[in-house]
Amino acid sequence: MSGDANGRTVSGNGQAADTARMTEALAEAVDVMDRLWNFGGWEVTQTHDSLRPYLLEETYELLDAIQQADTRTIREELGDLLLQVLFHSRIAEAAGEFTVADVAATLVDKLTHRSPHLLDGSIGPDTAPEQKIAAQERAWEERKSTEKSRRSCLDGIAMAQPALALAEKVLSRSRRAGLPDRLVPDDLRTVTLERGDSAEERLRKATLTFAAAIRTAEDRAEAARGERQPLTIEDWLQFWPAA
Repeated sequence: MSGDANGRTVSGNGQAADTARMTEALAEAVDVMDRLWNFGGWEVTQTHDSLRPYLLEETYELLDAIQQADTRTIREELGDLLLQVLFHSRIAEAAGEFTVADVAATLVDKLTHRSPHLLDGSIGPDTAPEQKIAAQERAWEERKSTEKSRRSCLDGIAMAQPALALAEKVLSRSRRAGLPDRLVPDDLRTVTLERGDSAEERLRKATLTFAAAIRTAEDRAEAARGERQPLTIEDWLQFWPAA
C-alpha cells in the first residue's frame, strides 16, 4: 500500500490498473488518429504549417477554461491539444521523420536529464519545499543550457508569441542573466494605448530592438575576451550599444 499525491491510500494493484487504463486510452487515441489518416480525407491534406491556426486556437481555449476554473472544459481542451500532438506526429511519420513514440521518448529523456534528483537522491523527502524548488530550477537551467549550447541568454525564446508575453520573457531572461534594470528602456516598462496606433506592434518592435541590443552586447563581450562567458553588471554596461 502507498499514498498518492492527495494523501489517499493506493494499492499496488490499483496503481497497475490505473497505468494499464492510461496506456490503453493513449494507445486508442493513437489508433483513432491512424484510422483518420488512413481514411485519406481532410487529414492527409494538412501540414505542420496549415495546422498552426488550430494549435493556437486550442491553446487559447484551454487558457480560457483555466481562467474560468472549469475542470470539465479543461479536460476537453487538453484532449484537443493532445489531438494536435498526435496529428503533427502522424504528419511527421508519413514523411519518415519521427513518430509519436519518438516524441514521448524525447520528453522522457529531457525530463530525466534535467531532473537529476529523480535518480541520484540528491533531494530527500525531508528537504524543505523552497530548497527543493531552488534545486530543481538550478538543475533545470544548467542542464538545459548544456543541451542547447546556447550562445545568448535569449536563445530558445519563441519570438512569434504575442508581444506582451514576448516582452515578459525577454525581460525575465535578461534579468536572470544579470542585465541591470537601468538598461531596460521605458517603452518596455509601460504600455500606452493610443488611438490610431497598435500597442501590440509598438511593444513588439521595442522588444525586438531591446533583444538585438542584448545580443550585440554579448557578441562585443565575446570579441573583447576571446570566449563566450556570462556577463557581469559591469560587462553589460561596458558593452551595451549606444542608442
